[in-house]
Amino acid sequence: MSLPSQSSRNATRSSQVHYRRSSAGPIRKLFTVIVILALIALLWFTLIRPRASKLAADQQDQTNATNENALANTPPSTLREDEPLVIRNSPARPLPGAGNRPDPAQEVDQALATNTPTNNTNTANTANTDILTTAIDQARSESVPQTQLQSQTQNQTPREVNNPAGIRLQLDAANRLVASNDRVGARKLLSQTLLSADITHTQAQYLRDELTIINNQLLFSPVVDPNDPMAETYTIKSGDSLSKIAAQRELATHWKLIARINQIADPSKIRLGQNIKLIRGPFHAVVHKSAHRLDIFHGSPADPDSWLFIKSFDVGLGSNDGTPVGEFVVSANKLENPGWVNPRDAREQYSPNDPDNPIGEYWIGITGVGQYSSLTSLGLHGTIDPDSIGSDESMGCVRLADGDIDVVYELLAEHISRVLIVP
Repeated sequence: MSLPSQSSRNATRSSQVHYRRSSAGPIRKLFTVIVILALIALLWFTLIRPRASKLAADQQDQTNATNENALANTPPSTLREDEPLVIRNSPARPLPGAGNRPDPAQEVDQALATNTPTNNTNTANTANTDILTTAIDQARSESVPQTQLQSQTQNQTPREVNNPAGIRLQLDAANRLVASNDRVGARKLLSQTLLSADITHTQAQYLRDELTIINNQLLFSPVVDPNDPMAETYTIKSGDSLSKIAAQRELATHWKLIARINQIADPSKIRLGQNIKLIRGPFHAVVHKSAHRLDIFHGSPADPDSWLFIKSFDVGLGSNDGTPVGEFVVSANKLENPGWVNPRDAREQYSPNDPDNPIGEYWIGITGVGQYSSLTSLGLHGTIDPDSIGSDESMGCVRLADGDIDVVYELLAEHISRVLIVP
């Protein structure tokens, strides 16, 4: 048995040892937690946080780029997918010396009358000016021989030599109208210039080229210019079809023109609520025999002096000068995939859809009016011989190539459209 003194001492030591071990436990645990947290913080700041920041920056850059692209490609107004684009005219830059001008042609007429030059500071028209300068130089060389031109320039220059400056002024004004998004005004101005008598063949060809570019945007695209009296927007209603729309709206054009300009591949699949562009006629044709060219114009049949030029097509004509000069109207004899009987040999016959049919897939009958009323068997038609375009090989009718006759067929209207055949 142990002595009392020994038991008391041993118990005291044991309590001291137990106390020391118990008091050291929480401190060690706290120290361990602090070390772990410090390691986690070090790992975050050295590895995880830089990667997360870089990833977030990359995502933000990608989002910004996507938004910029979407903004760049967004039209000025929010349109439905099936709604035609509309040109929103930017504020027009006033022409030099022009205030509230009622008609673009008036400025040109006043400038021509006062012989005041027009300054064009728009650098975007530099290329057009260079092309125009070349065209005017060619026109001058066409008008008179060089030696005669030099003599006339030194003395008194005739109206024909003076005229290129006037043409240049009008073209310069038209270029500025286009630059200010006034294509409608430019078309009117250039058409008036084209119909004037005092221009050369070179100048006329340049005018037709410029007008074709303008009309490809105004007429033959889905874009609707709110200032264009030819164009309008229509919303498809229940029970509509393109043929019904063309008839009800009295467009004086074929319904296939609606499909063409709106790029509708299947006319049977138009949708309720779909917005489409319509073009209102009437259109007319002028055939220039000497140039083997057919020009399409728009305007009132009774006022050809105000017609607007639309587009030109190459044509083939009758052999031995067999295409007569005269004034005609499109008749009701306007057919797709027509049959044909050779008027010179009735044994030569072709049924509709025959790939060997010489007149192709379209026939537009024309009937003479006034003093030409006896001319009743002529027409505009296609051909299976594209090499005949530009030559005289038909029996008197006017031939157009595939792709051209289609457009002319869609533009000209029965009993309304005029066809003028001139030398």
